[in-house]
Amino acid sequence: MEHLKEYQRKVQAGEIERTAPVSPIEKAKQNPKSLRYAINAMCFDCSGYSKADVKRCHITTCPLHRHRPWQAA
Repeated sequence: MEHLKEYQRKVQAGEIERTAPVSPIEKAKQNPKSLRYAINAMCFDCSGYSKADVKRCHITTCPLHRHRPWQAA
């Protein structure tokens, strides 16, 4: 927690800039050899660009269903 508070302090002080979030599709493009990023991107695209919908995916016939990201534990 101490490191997080230090990071937040530096962002507020303008010492460092917060990076913009990158979509799973962009991450897959940046790392074309990563199977995990490819699965994340496929599920993200299939769900209409919604991580919440990936979590609630009900298409159990999909071969990626058990490997999908952001699953509810």
